[in-house]
Amino acid sequence: MPNLNLKSRLYPHYWQFIERYLNKRQSPAEKVTLVQKLIFILPTRYGWWFLFLIGLLYLLGTNYQNNLILLVSYLLLSVFLLSIVLTYQNLSGLTVQCPSSAEGFATDKVHPVISFSSAKMHYMLQLNLMPHYDTVQLTDTSQSATLSLTVAKRGRYLLPRLKITSQYPLGLWRAWSYIALRQYYWVYPVPDSNTALHPAADEPAVPAGNNIGDTLTSYRSGESMRHIVWKRLAQNPTNPVVREHHQHNITEPEWVIVPPLSGDALEHALRRACQQLLTLENGGKHYGLKLPTVTVPQAQGALHLQRCLQELALC
Repeated sequence: MPNLNLKSRLYPHYWQFIERYLNKRQSPAEKVTLVQKLIFILPTRYGWWFLFLIGLLYLLGTNYQNNLILLVSYLLLSVFLLSIVLTYQNLSGLTVQCPSSAEGFATDKVHPVISFSSAKMHYMLQLNLMPHYDTVQLTDTSQSATLSLTVAKRGRYLLPRLKITSQYPLGLWRAWSYIALRQYYWVYPVPDSNTALHPAADEPAVPAGNNIGDTLTSYRSGESMRHIVWKRLAQNPTNPVVREHHQHNITEPEWVIVPPLSGDALEHALRRACQQLLTLENGGKHYGLKLPTVTVPQAQGALHLQRCLQELALC
């Protein structure tokens, strides 16, 4: 049984060496089409055994001068060589991109979506983000692939290289490619479930907003003359009346404030602010974000929440 601890220690150094080599061949791009210089191909374990079988049959055929065995060995060799082209063609011409940035919270999984386009169909693909081991099986390229990766620290990260592998159609050869996509994914602070909004957040502010009805009351000294109902005054000059407007009570916009801190205190403040933002958005309230270096104006909606969370991730 292999030493898994040794393998886990050596693998990052091995991958760093491979990545330096790959960066010279293909720099990150928004959309990548697989061509000859980006595709690697080698026999699989079954392919090496298949080649060993061909050599064994050839030796038997020549030793016993049996033309039928020689014919079989030549036929198998033709299939072996033909499968190189078929396996290569299954990857060649495939265009890969990540149309939108993924997002998630620290210690949770982030799920970037990979989409494909090509003039032909490609079958039996395996995808994983390097150096992660989670593999997604894709039967054909008519569907998109949703990958997953876990990041423990908040921030904005460049999407790791995507490894695409294919052994189609016979499993004798394995073709693969490492693709660098210029796409980022966001990791937000973990919401602090113990955080509650300030009590003032749920209290109504000074009435303002849309009118819901009017009432007539007697005129009182000092009220504005503009509110007097002049038609009623013409009918009854001794009893002037004024019109009062009744309005909706709306909630006063909230501010989520992160003070200038550092270390664990800053991380705790960011988690608390993240929970407050989610609570305010779910409550349908207007809110803004104040950071030591950035102020996000008050607004509402999914895009506003996303911008606030991204500022927390970069704080």
